[in-house]
This record gives sequence, C-alpha cells and structure tokens, in this order.
Amino acid sequence: MIEIVVGDILKSKADVIVFSAHPSLLGGSGVSGIVHKAAGPELEFFAKSLGPIAPGQSVITPAFSLPAKYLIHTVCPRYIYGTPDEEILLAAAYRSALSLKRQVPDASSIAFVSLGTGVYRWPLEVASKIAVTELTECEFDKITICVADKMTALSYEIALSGNSARL
Repeated sequence: MIEIVVGDILKSKADVIVFSAHPSLLGGSGVSGIVHKAAGPELEFFAKSLGPIAPGQSVITPAFSLPAKYLIHTVCPRYIYGTPDEEILLAAAYRSALSLKRQVPDASSIAFVSLGTGVYRWPLEVASKIAVTELTECEFDKITICVADKMTALSYEIALSGNSARL
C-alpha cells in the first residue's frame, strides 16, 4: 500500500529515505542540501567515495544523524523535451532505488520525495504516474510518498487511483 503524506520526509519514521541527489552525490540545493545538512558531515564524506552516478542510478548510505537507518541517493533525469527516453530514465531511478532493498533486509519501510518535480522540472502529472507505476512493484512493507503541498498530494492520489483501476 502506498501512503501519500504532506510533510517533511525527514520526519517520516521510515527505515529508508529516498531523495533526488546531485550526480556527484554531494549536498546541493533543495532536498539534497537539506538531507545532507540534517544527516551531518559524515554523509558528505561517505557519499563522496560513491559518486558520481548517472541519471537513473541510485546508491545507498547510512543515514548518520537522521532517524532513518538508510538514505538512498537517486539521480533523476532532467525533464527537457518530455521524450519516452526521459520517462524511461525517471522510471529507472525508482527501480534502481527499490532494487537496493536486497542490501537492507532489516528495513521494512521506505519514504520517497516527489522525485524530479523540483529543479529537474518534471510535470507533476507525468512524474506522479511514473512513480505510482514503479512503486506498485515495491518489496517494502510500507511505502510513503512525502510531498510539500496538497496540490502535489492530489496529483499522486489521482495517479494512485488511476493505477489501481488498471490492476
């Protein structure tokens, strides 16, 4: 089951937090910078050895000072032309994040931000449909999508209701 919550992902109580990372895996602007600051300087030191990674790829690190156990750094593609290749890469970002479940058998819950809908400019309707489609294949017991506002939550709820109608 997928739960959509308007709120701060850092307060989600999930075992694993997934956020959109810069390809270098260093703290940047937006959610990435907030996560790095909250996790502490150890995160930047640890992540530096794992990057860079390409759009559609993900890596996992300890969460350090955060209440979660793990962080998944996922690099989203930029939305430029709205091509099928761009959509495939965004779906790959979700799949690569979810594939890391095998590395964390002690984790049962996962929380995502709205991947790609910030500085990478993904239209909310497109991004939410891709997210919901990929998250229905999730092996975690509890899946949460943490969003910033009610408009974003509504887009995910519509995508979720449309996806369950097809199942």
